[in-house]
Amino acid sequence: MIFSKKEKQLIAYTVEKCPMCKKESKRKFKQGDCLFVESSKCVSCNIPMNIAKIFGEPIG
Repeated sequence: MIFSKKEKQLIAYTVEKCPMCKKESKRKFKQGDCLFVESSKCVSCNIPMNIAKIFGEPIG
């Protein structure tokens, strides 16, 4: 019997990191996200955060 490996569906996430206080936040990926680009402002020090990681997690 031959078993085939099913591809798992992934949800894409973006991790933003503040260059000043090093705080990280994870959110769902948005079209146009690109590594090392400035994104939303940090909630603690109010300066723009940079996108540090883009990755996928399996559903379920």
